[in-house]
Amino acid sequence: MNFLEITICQIILKTHMYLEETGRTDSFERFPYLRILTERLTVEQLDAWQCDTGTEATRYHDLLARICGGETDPDSGILYNALDLCLAAAYVPEFAAYLNYYTGNIVTIQLAAELEGVSYSSCNDILRRLQKLQKICSVDWNKNLLPLAAIEIDNALISYLTGTDELFPKLFSDRAEYFVHDAALHPLFLHQDLARNGAAWLQADSLRPKALLVSGSGGRRFLAKHIAHLLKKDLILIDMSQCRTILTPGTDEGHFWKMLIHTAFLRDAAVCFYEITASLLSTAQITPSDLVSAAVLPLAEAEIPVILCADAGIHFSADSRLSLQQFALGQLTRAEREIVFRGFSRLFELPIDCARCAVRFQLTASEIADAAALWQTSAQYQAQDFSSICNAILHREQSGMPGQLLYPAFGFETLKLPAQTKNILEQIRCAASEGYRMFEEWNLACQYPYGRAVTVLLYGPPGTGKTMTAHALAKELGTALYQIDLSHVLDKYIGETEKHLEQIFAFAQKTRPVLFFDEADALFGKRGKITDGKDRYANMEISYILQRIEQFDGIVVLATNLYSEIDKAFLRRIKYVVKYQTPDAAARRSIWESCLPQKLPHDELDLDFLSRQFDFTGGIIKNVIYTACVMAVRDRKKLCMEHVLNAVRAEYEKQERPLTQETWGEYRDLIIHDLHL
Repeated sequence: MNFLEITICQIILKTHMYLEETGRTDSFERFPYLRILTERLTVEQLDAWQCDTGTEATRYHDLLARICGGETDPDSGILYNALDLCLAAAYVPEFAAYLNYYTGNIVTIQLAAELEGVSYSSCNDILRRLQKLQKICSVDWNKNLLPLAAIEIDNALISYLTGTDELFPKLFSDRAEYFVHDAALHPLFLHQDLARNGAAWLQADSLRPKALLVSGSGGRRFLAKHIAHLLKKDLILIDMSQCRTILTPGTDEGHFWKMLIHTAFLRDAAVCFYEITASLLSTAQITPSDLVSAAVLPLAEAEIPVILCADAGIHFSADSRLSLQQFALGQLTRAEREIVFRGFSRLFELPIDCARCAVRFQLTASEIADAAALWQTSAQYQAQDFSSICNAILHREQSGMPGQLLYPAFGFETLKLPAQTKNILEQIRCAASEGYRMFEEWNLACQYPYGRAVTVLLYGPPGTGKTMTAHALAKELGTALYQIDLSHVLDKYIGETEKHLEQIFAFAQKTRPVLFFDEADALFGKRGKITDGKDRYANMEISYILQRIEQFDGIVVLATNLYSEIDKAFLRRIKYVVKYQTPDAAARRSIWESCLPQKLPHDELDLDFLSRQFDFTGGIIKNVIYTACVMAVRDRKKLCMEHVLNAVRAEYEKQERPLTQETWGEYRDLIIHDLHL
């Protein structure tokens, strides 16, 4: 017989002797199996039982010592009896029937006390013993008479005592993660002081049960793991988003919480509840106080360290039964992001510019950790791969946004612009990527508490390169271009336009794309005189946009063909105004050249004539080349001057511009036979 079998036989004999002494003679007569079972017990086995140092014996004695709080505990004998009775009732169904037949119950604290020779106990004594037992047993607190409250054990205790060490009951399988405190854990790059303070606070003696609340976003679970590591305790992490059903009032949630208490206590582990969001509480129709009462307080009363990871804004009201310490993790500053990027760069040998990543990617600490882990497991270890991963994490919530994310493939080198304009664009790039140095290192932040956005207005005739400039700027900054679809922003219903704009700016605040408003005069136009209610609300929309840009600290690019229509209040907030003009002949020649890729088959083209004769913008030149190429493909020939001139003619007709023989100069013979001039 093993240790537990001998323990069970002893408590069955002890119960039998008690019943004999109280007048219920020959109690085994109706339950012969119990007589056969106990008759197997020998003196040699009892002697071996007392000296047993195996897994079952060691865990049994250590567990009871933790419950009793030491050998001097006056309740120790009663608690030993209660545990032994529960083990016997669980392993030997006939003994459970035996108890029910002779006592009217299965296992109770009253029976455990009477077996120890204690015939009377005060209410406080009974309550104290049951509170100790509920750390490893289920107690029926609904019983009117607590001395007769049923006590039973579950698989968590049996698994622990027998050494099978099943980490989780099936009840936890899809809701929990088990973290072993001495497992490999990368350094905590930020908040080391919070980890130390949190561990010290949870370890400190207290008259009340206590829990630690970590609010905010990014790195909360990782901080909880470091606190558990300092406590030298394993950590059970419960995903509350998977616990909606057991939180909903009216459901049978008690078994889950009891099993959690027993599992955590038996393994001497801490418990962390995460994904505590406003949405969760709303769906489950509970308050933070309800969550404390149902889940946190029972664990804390069992002296199990509890850590709550909740979103910012969820308020846990004061509770006289629980002492709650709060640590708030705010949004990371650029400098803090750089520390985290630098930490993972050293850890995984990331080939990245940490300072630049901290500006480009407004990720939380946990998102940076996810990006680093994904990069490490990717097939190619390149810096651009890491940037792509970071962008994917930032933009995963983009669906449903009123706009389009684009990843331009060309930079400033493709722009055919005057040197002065390119110099301004380089300043804009520097302001967006390096501007933090002015605010942090040069202390300009005190002079600019708001209005730090890099705002750019590009204006000029259509086709002069405004949209292309916005794309090139995004490429130079290594970020996406978020092109706003104004048809989905402007709304006839009051307040809807502001709602859409808030959605855009909130997304851009985190993801930091180049925020591009084309045809900006439609949204940023002049405020007019109020003549009716619609004018009033239109002006309110413009005022809202002004205020929102003041609060934003990313990059906003506006493009318009109608500079005079832009509200003057916007112009005051624009840091860079870039005027685009129709290109001169030299610039047009450069554009013609850039529109002819190396693989395009063509005959000799007189680019000097084309650039001198036709005052087209870059956008029109691209249209002409496209139309000419279609003609060449149709004719199954190389692109030639005849194709180009016919495409020019089509563009003139589209613009309703007059055509004369002089228009074609020396090439009029190529096209004149098609014209009725």
